[in-house]
Amino acid sequence: MGEPRPIEEDISQDRQAQLLTSTGNGPTVGNEEELLAAEFGPADADGVYGAPADPGADTAEDGDEPRQLGKNTGGLEKMIQAMEAWLGTGEPNAIQAWYRERNGSAYTGNWPWCDATVTNAAFTSDNYDAVCFGTDYAYTVAHAARFDAAKQWTPMTNGILKSGIRRGDIIFFDWDGSSSIGAIDHVGVVTSVSTDGQYVYTIEGNTANVCARRVRVVHDIAGYGRPKYQTPTGVTATTPARYQVTINKLVYGYGAKGGHITAVRNALTKDGFGKNATTEASWSDADTENFSDFQKSLGYKGTKPGQDADGVPGATSLVKLLGKLPAPAAKPKPKPVAQYEPFPGEGFFHAGRHSPIITAMGRRLVALGFGRHYTSGPGPNWTNADKANVRDFQLSRADLKGDPDGIPGPKTWAALRVPKV
Repeated sequence: MGEPRPIEEDISQDRQAQLLTSTGNGPTVGNEEELLAAEFGPADADGVYGAPADPGADTAEDGDEPRQLGKNTGGLEKMIQAMEAWLGTGEPNAIQAWYRERNGSAYTGNWPWCDATVTNAAFTSDNYDAVCFGTDYAYTVAHAARFDAAKQWTPMTNGILKSGIRRGDIIFFDWDGSSSIGAIDHVGVVTSVSTDGQYVYTIEGNTANVCARRVRVVHDIAGYGRPKYQTPTGVTATTPARYQVTINKLVYGYGAKGGHITAVRNALTKDGFGKNATTEASWSDADTENFSDFQKSLGYKGTKPGQDADGVPGATSLVKLLGKLPAPAAKPKPKPVAQYEPFPGEGFFHAGRHSPIITAMGRRLVALGFGRHYTSGPGPNWTNADKANVRDFQLSRADLKGDPDGIPGPKTWAALRVPKV
């Protein structure tokens, strides 16, 4: 923030390290826990929203070619999985150590590691060429400038929806709200975009000193770079999309669960788009294929992940299928907690005492069936009738029979549960 940061071609690692320190590159802002909970569910015990991917998810599957670390064979989903694997990481950490081993002593100590996280995820997921152009980045300005030089940069000047930002994009931030590359403060990877265009969901390293999911608004986004991800070996254009979207606070797409998913299945079957049967409780590839058939019936084109007929619902197609957007079930209102009058003290009950507490106690005795000594009232003055009714109440309970003197003590008062005045 503040003065523009230098944009330099062919920037060395030592120069990146120098600019990280001298320009304060890498500060972060707070997250929006409520929106994160709506997208990913409750946080885990470490405060992380969204469970990390299976630790083995970024390894080669049966039938794949051997991995080529640092090349460009991984694809978008493995980039996301590599970022997820770092969720919850604090500092100092293995990302910094990894980057230091590769780039020298200029990266000693606890330095800003947001872009080093992106670099590490790109390298270990075999997306290094696509995401980093074959260069390690710690200085976010240099990274964004490289996307710009490759004509793969889009400034955030037309709002979130019109910009076209999507899952897998490398997102850069300026907390002062500009779209200037020289003002960039921070970087992350996009996991999804809200259908109303208000929020971009991300994973970011070095955000409040951890790697975590975040929710960002248009003001903070300077722009994004779009890597040229390759389709991984063994994955074809017909592989169903496996990302999720949040529409009207409900999650759709692979793995989503709930009554709203059942409603979509029933509607698809009713309209003749249920040929791919499934018995799974959560949204499966079969659901994606059925919904893709429905989208194609509407004239939508493209079945690859991220295209209009990829089988992941959008707000418009849901309305056409269901007639309206399902809304999340209303949270039950908490039952009112009864409020009782605290014990007024040992010396409170005596002749001449006048208080609304006495009236409340008398009404409680009547409600419990111990009001036979009242000829009028009950009222606010302490009387022999109050004392006699309290004694009857005490004698009715085994735990109070030991001292049936008609004067409420702490145990008698707790048992009476006199409503608060």
